[in-house]
Amino acid sequence: MGFPPYPAYTSTDSLQPRRVALVLFGLAAAVAAFVEFVALARRSRWDFVALAALAAVFIACAVVGWRSYPYWATGVYQVGIGAFPPRDQDPKNLIPMIWIGDLWRLPVLLLYLVCYVAVPLASVAAVVAFGRRRFAVGIITAVSVGITLVFMLGFSPDYVTWLMD
Repeated sequence: MGFPPYPAYTSTDSLQPRRVALVLFGLAAAVAAFVEFVALARRSRWDFVALAALAAVFIACAVVGWRSYPYWATGVYQVGIGAFPPRDQDPKNLIPMIWIGDLWRLPVLLLYLVCYVAVPLASVAAVVAFGRRRFAVGIITAVSVGITLVFMLGFSPDYVTWLMD
């Protein structure tokens, strides 16, 4: 979150290797979590509580890795909190949009819709898990929901405004 802003992806940025590595790690983590979610959902029995835990972990990884890492690594967060003066940080000129274009932005927008449904359902599943004395599943679900809420609401001021620029 502490990366200074850089207006465009160029090779003169001394932090470029770190920015690229963090963004690639975040994207890879989100994709890996999705693959793991799909694979485990296919193999496991259809237990609502267990499936909710898998979904909550995937959504938390997607929120932090796919959605937030590019925002932080490109320095948009620092401009958003007022640590640096405003500058043109059009997402189309920053990573990962210059790599994969709307294949990055559309899942981020879809993630908002998914969170409106999944976070309340996962919260109910966590309560049910604790009621059934399935504490590991309940804790995993509750922590994942907490991570999702904190990073969706707390560490991304004006995110949608920036994304739709």
